[in-house]
Amino acid sequence: MSHWGTAFPRLRIAHIGLLCAVVAVASCRHVPSAPIDPGVNARRLAARSLDNSAVKAALTSYGLTVPASPSWSLDQLTVAAWTLRPDVALARSEVEAAKANIVVQGKRPNPTLSLSPERVIANAAGANPWVIATSLALPIETAGKRGIRRARAAAMERAAEWQLGAALWSARASVRAALLARDLAAKTVALDDREAGIRADYRDWIETRIKFGAATNQDRLVASQALAEVESRRGSDRASLAAATANLAAAVGLRTDVFAATSPTYPDLEGLPDFTDADLARMRDAALVNRADIRRSLAEYDVAEQDLKAAVAKQYPDIGFGPGYLFDQGAHKITLTVDFPVPLFDNGGAAIDAAVAARKVAAARFDDVQAAALGTIDSSFARYQATLKAVASARDAEAEARRNYETTNRVLTAGGGDRGSLLTAEIDLVTRLRNTLVAETAAVDAVTALENAVERPVFPASSLQTVGAVAEKSHEATP
Repeated sequence: MSHWGTAFPRLRIAHIGLLCAVVAVASCRHVPSAPIDPGVNARRLAARSLDNSAVKAALTSYGLTVPASPSWSLDQLTVAAWTLRPDVALARSEVEAAKANIVVQGKRPNPTLSLSPERVIANAAGANPWVIATSLALPIETAGKRGIRRARAAAMERAAEWQLGAALWSARASVRAALLARDLAAKTVALDDREAGIRADYRDWIETRIKFGAATNQDRLVASQALAEVESRRGSDRASLAAATANLAAAVGLRTDVFAATSPTYPDLEGLPDFTDADLARMRDAALVNRADIRRSLAEYDVAEQDLKAAVAKQYPDIGFGPGYLFDQGAHKITLTVDFPVPLFDNGGAAIDAAVAARKVAAARFDDVQAAALGTIDSSFARYQATLKAVASARDAEAEARRNYETTNRVLTAGGGDRGSLLTAEIDLVTRLRNTLVAETAAVDAVTALENAVERPVFPASSLQTVGAVAEKSHEATP
């Protein structure tokens, strides 16, 4: 009997220990490693192209056609950028991580199984020397702490979604800016080529007049200097065009040589919109809905609010409920332990004060972001209205120069005037065209600032959803 009494606890200890080990191992999840090879990854990035199947699928999902020719619109290039750019992929992965964290924060804490075997060295003769205590501690959270954790994780997910919205808008803005910059650079180079040809013809005409004594060497010097200035400017402008092409390729997420076969379609600068004060009011209202930084700041305020709730809830102690079994030298006993922390040194007041202060910071940050957005809209709107007037004035001067050129050409065709007058009129027309292009460039810069302030397509019109709609669609898909 004494042998069984001694052996039984040993078997029980071994069985309980083995059972705990089996349960612990069975619940483990093993994830294969995923090392990154820099060389392989670099080749993958370099292999990106507009022919990527993911790009075609994305175009279809946004209701856009896959171009059958190398001609790509702004919207099509934007969707390609959303698919190919690593910064957008990073923002998407952060949303997925935030969604996964909601599940984690919604889990209940696991119970803890404890096992405490003892052997009494000195005891009464014949008494069982074993004392075995085992208990299952069940933590019970109070004051809705688990719900607060999950609500905080949900607020973090919304913040991540709006960060994704910001990444999407940033990608579109960079593609649009690079596309317009390339268009303006190409038009500048075309004007340089035209003016260089006219200036060369004018110099040749001066040379002919010198032969007949109708012009001087000073006239030739002035004509040659003007041609040299155009040639110098043309070289610089061609370099700017090459840089603009590279910037557009980078904005889409491609190498320049891969993008070289693409022929983007450009918006018509004649269609620059004119806005009224009512339009300004609508833009201000739209910014409060569309701007990702405002919505993200609001989500971050919600995070601070949940942190405060967690600090308040922490005042209420969690309870540990532990039913157990005790084998005490042959006697079988049922035990029950209940434990909870005693707020002797910290009653949570300091943590609550810190959370209140953090919430005030989040509220102040929201005010700052919202005020900055509205201020940027007002200043960008005023700047754009002023540049539109400059564009109108430049176009009027261009129209007058065009009429003068056409009149001079008709006179020359009818046998009056001379070729020099026609070349001079054409040089003046090219100068006016350049002035118009400079004014349009300023207007494009101003409308770009206005569009970025609203974070909604202003020019050109777009069939894509706004950033707000994209983020809301992502949020609706959250389980």
